[in-house]
Amino acid sequence: MTPQRRAIIQVLLENGSHPTADQVFTQVKHVMPDISPATVYNTLHELVEMGALQELTLRSSERRYDIITTEHAHLVCLKCGQIENVPYNHQALELSPEYTYGFEIIDQIVFYRGYCPTCAGPSDGSVETL
Repeated sequence: MTPQRRAIIQVLLENGSHPTADQVFTQVKHVMPDISPATVYNTLHELVEMGALQELTLRSSERRYDIITTEHAHLVCLKCGQIENVPYNHQALELSPEYTYGFEIIDQIVFYRGYCPTCAGPSDGSVETL
């Protein structure tokens, strides 16, 4: 375990808000001023590959990181982007064999999209999509 990896994991454990790689880099830079963005990006990628971290793709170019790797779903605010972890019933979401189209299912990621209490005020009629 390198000092860089330890610092990145510490930031993820303390953050809890599903940060982007840039947010992780900014926070780690406070404790390790010499760390490079490439080190952070590569370490996040390695942690995802090892199964120690979950990568969430919310938009085509936006990836967030979740230190909790046990099965859970996510509440995502369509306005401010807030993400919350929530439990869910994995068995209730399993596909019956006729709907797998021959796919070997190895994972499922569940997002519930809506508006957090702060953003759920009167709507102007527009809807943002992730």
